[in-house]
Amino acid sequence: MVRSIGIDPGDQAVKVVEVEGSYKKTRLLRVHVATIAASAADGGARVDFIAETARAALDAGMRGEVSLGHPCREAVLRVIELPFKGHDAIRKVIKAEIEGEIQSQSVDDMIVDFHEIGAGTAGGTRILVASVPKAGLRAQLGALSAHKIEAERVDLDTMALWRSAHWAGAFTVDAVEAAANDGKRVTAVIDLGALSVKVLLVEGEHLVEMRALRLGDGVVADDVARRHGLDVATAREAARRCLLTGTDQRLDVAAALAPALPPAVDGAAPEVAAALAPARAVVVKYTEVEAAHTAYLQRLARELTRFLTASGRQSQLRAVWVTGGASRAAGTNEMLAAVFGCEVKELDVLARLQHDLTPEEVTDYGSRLTTALGLALGRLGGPDGFQLRQEDLLLTRGFERVKFPLAIVCMVALIALFAHWNKKNSELRLLHLQIGSTFIDKAKPKAPPIFYGMLNSVFASSWFENSQQFRVEQTKGKDFVYKDLVAELDAAPVHKRLGIVRDRLKLVVNTKQKQSGIYEDISLESGLAVLVRWSDLLQSIEPELGRYLVPKVELSMKAPNRRVEFTIAFRGEDFRNRRALLQRAIEAEIQKADSPFELPEKSDERKDEELFRDAEKSGVAGAYFRVVLHVRDVFLPFGPSGSPVIGAASGKPPERRLEIGDGTTKTEVVTTEGRR
Repeated sequence: MVRSIGIDPGDQAVKVVEVEGSYKKTRLLRVHVATIAASAADGGARVDFIAETARAALDAGMRGEVSLGHPCREAVLRVIELPFKGHDAIRKVIKAEIEGEIQSQSVDDMIVDFHEIGAGTAGGTRILVASVPKAGLRAQLGALSAHKIEAERVDLDTMALWRSAHWAGAFTVDAVEAAANDGKRVTAVIDLGALSVKVLLVEGEHLVEMRALRLGDGVVADDVARRHGLDVATAREAARRCLLTGTDQRLDVAAALAPALPPAVDGAAPEVAAALAPARAVVVKYTEVEAAHTAYLQRLARELTRFLTASGRQSQLRAVWVTGGASRAAGTNEMLAAVFGCEVKELDVLARLQHDLTPEEVTDYGSRLTTALGLALGRLGGPDGFQLRQEDLLLTRGFERVKFPLAIVCMVALIALFAHWNKKNSELRLLHLQIGSTFIDKAKPKAPPIFYGMLNSVFASSWFENSQQFRVEQTKGKDFVYKDLVAELDAAPVHKRLGIVRDRLKLVVNTKQKQSGIYEDISLESGLAVLVRWSDLLQSIEPELGRYLVPKVELSMKAPNRRVEFTIAFRGEDFRNRRALLQRAIEAEIQKADSPFELPEKSDERKDEELFRDAEKSGVAGAYFRVVLHVRDVFLPFGPSGSPVIGAASGKPPERRLEIGDGTTKTEVVTTEGRR
């Protein structure tokens, strides 16, 4: 099980939680809460108190990776738009882009991270940028390190709030709610604290706006403490009871809490004198507390209204979820409902979480652990937030912490490397056998080498051993024969052996071609091939063409005007349609890659139609058409569409007889190579 620890510094108390499981099924194991004393409210005392509280929680048995929350009120938030996309590309320029937006201090003294919140104009990206001063963050991390605590991640508390709300299903919309909200998709999440109010706007499940208002209900306790000379903790408790009961609260406060201490009694020490000093009665009236709380709610309402107006999404709100230590104060929900115009619901994360807390602890912790749980859930697969451990604050581990995993990885890598080498070596040996590695018979060590595989098949016959068939003439009066080839193959690497045989055979072929004068790769222009292709053309359209007569055929293979010219006669009133059919067939033939015919460079303007009418017999009309097919200068004789003709054994030239006619009268054309 994955375990994770979330540390929320908080405004009034430090909350540390430990969870285990997955993002969908999470269990709360331990909770540690410590109230921040007035003496540790600010400065170095505060960061030390947070570190001490975290150390106490770990000593109590908490285990897991630590995620630390950082107050959003100390960060500078800006929404900017960049004209491009890509997380890595944005990361390279984000500091330079945000530098002009921050006026309070140098961007080099801040940790900058971003979160993509939507698409910009013209294909760009809108991003939410958080800039956190390094000084405060470095002090907190240093205090934790001093107590032997290393936080793997540091995130803003507002991002942890968004993650908790996402985990709790605050953004899920069923069909009934979707119809009731008429397409409104924006959800507001509010965390009310003593020193700040965190507000999130989420469209669907995507964060689109975030703000931390530096205003909390702590102003009520500050007002009571200032009026009656009380410490903040006492004033906070008195104000809480007044608002809860609706009555005045009477307090017996030691006189030592007054601005000036009385003189020492009978020479006693100051501490003893303070203890012996008479107590004074203080009455905190409900009316004054209610007035201070009402003023706080009014000011908060103005700030929230200003935030909603600036966001431009007030009309799109579908729900408001509230949490935080001040969320249960009287009048708070009514004020939020009036500002946001939606029903206010409490974000109760403990209701969906497995835990062993008592009912009293659930009541006390219910609205205070939201941020701490959100920090811990980030390790279990929740939505990504900010990572503020960057640059010189990046977590660096000692070698002692990684040497054992590193040793395991190296061992596994060596085993994998050996297995991979063994597999490749076996494949190489198999390839050598397939190509033709050398076989030497131990019983006949002086016998010529024999080869496996492909080479064995090549040398299976005695063709190479015949010097009349395989011999390469070389200089110095010594020819290259079979035994020389075997010796060369035996000395060469296995993968080159087939190439050597091929190269030697090429030399033999070249020698034979020079001796015989016959080269198999020469293309000849054949008149027979032209007539065969012309005959095939007419026969292919004969079913559609019908009866016809070819009284004249002329073939000229003399360059540069190679052509076949023939006259064809059609009888019947549709003679022009049949002529058009023939023309289409000729055009299709010319488009073929292996056709001997081609389009002429310029058209023949001679008249190619001669009408006639058989007046004496039937009176049927018709026409003679003259057709010219231009022949290419170079083509392959008897290509894929042609039919080769083999001559007789007597050595006579190949001969082909073509019968051309309309079914009753036939013209016989006999062609041979060399006689056209």
